[in-house]
Amino acid sequence: MLCWNYLVKLIEDFEDKHYQLHVSTPSLRLKHLMEARSWEQADLVQIIGSSEILAKIIDGELEITEEQAEALGKFFHVDGSLFIC
Repeated sequence: MLCWNYLVKLIEDFEDKHYQLHVSTPSLRLKHLMEARSWEQADLVQIIGSSEILAKIIDGELEITEEQAEALGKFFHVDGSLFIC
């Protein structure tokens, strides 16, 4: 039994170190919603206002503003806070 517990602990430690399953950012959430609907960046330009800004948001270089989050929330029919850190 002791060996089994040790092995389970080793596996859990390895997974915690190498597989961050619960890491999520607003840009990753946005990417997920886009992928789930098979949408491209061009489909969201009208909401964000600029393809350059949208590209930076998706790449994680810019944070989504509260106004953008609210607009994205309405567009995707989700709570806008999903897009805020």
